[in-house]
Amino acid sequence: MLSNVKHIWDNRVNHWLSKRIPASAKQKLNVRSIFIFPTWFGLGFLITCAGLFILGTNYQNNLMLLLFDFLLGLFLLNLFFSYLNFARLQIKAQPIQAVFAQGHASLTIHLLPNDDNRSAHGIINAGWWKDNNVHSVDLDAKTTQLCLPYFTPARGVHPLPRVTLFSEYPLGLYRCWTHLNLAQQVIVYPAPHTCAVKLQYKAGAGERASTEQEGHDDFYALRPYQQGEPLHRVAWKSVAKGGDWVSKSFSHQQSEAGFLILPLPCQDLELELSRLCYQIIKLTEKNLQFGLTLGDAVIEPGQGEQHKHRCLSALARYPARELPL
Repeated sequence: MLSNVKHIWDNRVNHWLSKRIPASAKQKLNVRSIFIFPTWFGLGFLITCAGLFILGTNYQNNLMLLLFDFLLGLFLLNLFFSYLNFARLQIKAQPIQAVFAQGHASLTIHLLPNDDNRSAHGIINAGWWKDNNVHSVDLDAKTTQLCLPYFTPARGVHPLPRVTLFSEYPLGLYRCWTHLNLAQQVIVYPAPHTCAVKLQYKAGAGERASTEQEGHDDFYALRPYQQGEPLHRVAWKSVAKGGDWVSKSFSHQQSEAGFLILPLPCQDLELELSRLCYQIIKLTEKNLQFGLTLGDAVIEPGQGEQHKHRCLSALARYPARELPL
C-alpha cells in the first residue's frame, strides 16, 4: 500500500517538474527552476530570534530587541543573497559516452556564469535525484566542472535521471536547490563474453554457403608485399634483417566479408548478444571487414571504430530495448 502511494506521488512530482523545468542539455537557473527553504540551522536561528523577541518584550530590554532586529534582518538578507548567488549559474551537460554493461558511465557538467557574466560563489553540491551520493565543487577555487558516475547494470538505452544541485551559500541559513533534466541518455553495450569468432559467408554462384569460419590469425605463408596493403601484415622481422618487404598470409582469408549472425531462436538472448559483442571487438582489432545480422535487421559489412560502435549500438537496442526513466 505504501509503495503504491509512493509510486503515485513520484509520478505526480515528475509530471509537475517536467512542466515547470523542461528537459534541456543547457539550463539557465531562474525563479521557475530554483527552490529555496531554510536549513535546520536556519530554523534554529529563527527560533533563537523568536526567543530574543519574547524575552526582550517581557523584560522590556531594548538591547535584546535591538539584537532581535539585527538577527532577523540578517536572516532576511541572506534569503536574497542565497537566491541571487544560485541564480547566477548556467548548467551545461556534455554528451555521455557509451559504456558496457556492469560499468560506470560519467556525466560531465559545466557550471558557467549566467548571461550577466557574474560568477556564483561558494560550494555547489550535485547528485542524482533521490541519491544520497553527493559530489561537490568549490566555485571560489575556479573549478567549474564536475562528473557524476552512473552505474549501468544492463544493456539498453538508459535515459539519465534528474540531477539535483544545491547550495547553502553564504551562511548556511537557506538551501537553494533545483532538479534538472539534462536530456541525456547513455547507450549500454552488452558485456563482452569470450568465445570463438564465427563468421558466415554468403554463397557465390554454384557454391554452398560456408558456415562457421575461424582462425583468421592462423599464419599460412609469406608473399611479396604489395603497395597499399595494411602495414600490420608486413613481416617486420624479415625487413629488419635486410630482406625484401614481404606480407604474412593467413589461412581462411576470404575475399568477401562475412557476417556475424544472431542465432534465432536462442535460449539465452543476453549471452548470445554478449558473444557477438566480443566478436565485434576482436574483428575490429584485427581491422577485418564484417557485417551483422540481427533478425530482420542487417548492417552491411564495414570496418573501423565507427562501424564497431554502430554494430554495438544495434546490440544494445535489440529488440528496441528502451528503458523507462
